Amino acid sequence: MKALHQILTGTLIYSTQRKKNLPPPTFTDSDLKEGLRRSWTAELIGHLLVKYESEWYADEALSKWNEIDDLFEEEKQQQKTLIEAGLDEWRITELYQRDIAMKKVDEAHEHVKKNWQLEKAQRIKPSLWWQQVAQAQAQAQTTSTEQSDANANTPKLSNLSTDGKAWFIHPVAMVDYFAGNNILFKKGDKDEIIREINIRLAGFGGNVPTDEFTERTENMIKQFQRDYMQVKETGVVDMNVIKAIDEFHEEYAISNTIWLQLKCRCSPKKCSGFGNGLGTNTSPERYNTYEFPSIHRSLLFGFSALIFYLSRQNVYKFREISSGYRCHSHKDGKTANHRGKALDIQFNKGTWAIGGLNKNNIAPLLYIRDNFFKTYLNAQDNWKEKNLFTTEPIGLDANDKPITGYTYSWIHMDVRSFEKQYLLDEYFCTDATTLNKEKLITLINK
Repeated sequence: MKALHQILTGTLIYSTQRKKNLPPPTFTDSDLKEGLRRSWTAELIGHLLVKYESEWYADEALSKWNEIDDLFEEEKQQQKTLIEAGLDEWRITELYQRDIAMKKVDEAHEHVKKNWQLEKAQRIKPSLWWQQVAQAQAQAQTTSTEQSDANANTPKLSNLSTDGKAWFIHPVAMVDYFAGNNILFKKGDKDEIIREINIRLAGFGGNVPTDEFTERTENMIKQFQRDYMQVKETGVVDMNVIKAIDEFHEEYAISNTIWLQLKCRCSPKKCSGFGNGLGTNTSPERYNTYEFPSIHRSLLFGFSALIFYLSRQNVYKFREISSGYRCHSHKDGKTANHRGKALDIQFNKGTWAIGGLNKNNIAPLLYIRDNFFKTYLNAQDNWKEKNLFTTEPIGLDANDKPITGYTYSWIHMDVRSFEKQYLLDEYFCTDATTLNKEKLITLINK
């Protein structure tokens, strides 16, 4: 029961509960249903070994089955309450009419109770074989011991428990478990699916689109297991991880509104939203004026992870992408970062929309940068190190005026420090289809 509670509360904390900033719940049958809707949670539940009293066991008085008798009376009273409310709504006040309705309920329940007593006597009691077999086994224990002494190499069978309790498993789910729940990928492996994992989980500690399972990949998987899946950190990829990644990106998908915000806002409209492919792809990236074909996938998946982490508290919230792509014709198109490699993200603190030239913006923006971008995405605040997400410096001068290269009402995030091999055109996307591509479970099963 404790293990089931841990699985379900872990699931709920990172679904409905986290969105409302509520404490860990005590689970109910509805919580169990929610847990079973998530494939990786359902699989964890299916792997539980549970010890409880067999349905084939009961005492002579059928005590546990007789407990159901009281439920019939509760159900009858509930139905009477509902019927009385209906009679009131229909303004049926005559006492004899109301008595007839209540009498019908009593008659129906008497019929059900009678059938239940027959069910216990004719079907349930004859099927309670456990106690009889357990007693027979105990009586035969001496004979069995003597025979075992004579045949020392013969395996001994365990007797049924006298209290009717046994360990139960989910046979179909456990077949997969005993087959090993095979590790699909681990550190040192190389595969195109690993590249997809490195892209799709880039927001969990940062990563680049390599097909190698590196130490960064291992740490990324551990962070995803710890923070989203709420399971033991292994740092390896199995089917549970694959399913959870697919489900994560369904839950935190980029909305149509955000896709519109990502597009270039050149006026008059001189590009399709993601440039015209102008310029030459050169180095260093700081001065690269090439119009990449869209937005980098790792950047957008990093943004999805940011939204996930923001959802775990209720003070700071994402508001909008104030600037995504900027082509050559954009009024601010001279910057190289925004040609597919950068986002400008704006936030709310409570009901306050952080914006404008305001010195009060700086403290909350620094908090968001340090406690979300740096802590969870492993972002740097300059471009010193390679292959990391980077945020621009934040601040105003001594006179509360803008500083060139600094942000003051938004947070800029980019992939400019990625090496050239991780900035190929193939790593950029224009819509949900080219961002998400096929589900990982589909790729695994090909």
